[in-house]
Amino acid sequence: MPTSPSKLTISTPTAVLIGSIFISIAILISGGVITGKNLNKNTAGSGAPSAQVPAQQAKTEADIVKSLKSYAGKLGLDQNKFNSCLDSGQKADLVSADEKDGTTAGVQGTPSFFVNGRPLMIGAAPFDQFKKVIDEELSGSAAAGTKRQDVSVGNLPVRGDANAPVTFIEFSDYQCPFCGRFYSDAEVQIQKEYVDTGKVKLYYRDYPLTQIHPGAEKAAEAARCAGDQGKYWEYHDLIFSNQSNIF
Repeated sequence: MPTSPSKLTISTPTAVLIGSIFISIAILISGGVITGKNLNKNTAGSGAPSAQVPAQQAKTEADIVKSLKSYAGKLGLDQNKFNSCLDSGQKADLVSADEKDGTTAGVQGTPSFFVNGRPLMIGAAPFDQFKKVIDEELSGSAAAGTKRQDVSVGNLPVRGDANAPVTFIEFSDYQCPFCGRFYSDAEVQIQKEYVDTGKVKLYYRDYPLTQIHPGAEKAAEAARCAGDQGKYWEYHDLIFSNQSNIF
C-alpha cells in the first residue's frame, strides 16, 4: 500500500530564518546606505556594516529609556529634571520638526549630509570624500552650477565656531549603526582638521527611523533633554560611544 506524502513541517528557528531572508530582500543596499520603504514616513534606513555582526536580542523601548536615563547620571545631570523631561515627551515635536525638514530636503537615509547646502547622501563614507567637498568650499573651487539646497541648521547648539565659513549639517539617527560608524571614523577627523581649527561649524539634526530603530526617537529626545542642562554634545557623544550597550 503506497504511503501518503509526508506533511511539510517548519521549525520555529527555520521560520524565523525564512522571515529574515524576506526582510533582507525587501531592503536595497546601495553605496553604503540601506534604503528601505517606511510606510509611515517614506524615510530610508541606514547603511549596512561591511562585516557581519552576531544577532543580539532586541531591547524594548523601556529597556532603552532606562539606559538613556542611566547615562544622564554618568554626565552628572540633574536626574529628576532629566527623567521628567524624557518621560513627558516634551521634545517630541522638536524631533519631528527636524525629521520633516530632512524629508523636505530630500533625505532618504541616515546619515545624510549638507555641506554649505551641497547634498551628500553618501552614508558612512570615508573621511576623504568629505574632505574633498569641504576643501572645495573653503577654496571656492566648487564647479559652477553645483547643486545646493536651502537647509535650516535647526535649533540644536552648534559644534565649533559659529562664524566658521563652512556649514556642515548631518541628519542622523542615534540607533543607526552607520551613523555610529560616521561618528567614530570620519567625524573624528572632520572635528580635528576642520571644526577645531575654526573652518567648519557642525550641526546635528534628528532623523529617527522609528520603523527599524525603535529607540531612536527617545534617544533624540534624551539628547535634547540633556541640552536643557547645557550638555547636548556631551550626551550626543555618550550615546554614540555606547551605542551597542544602549540599544
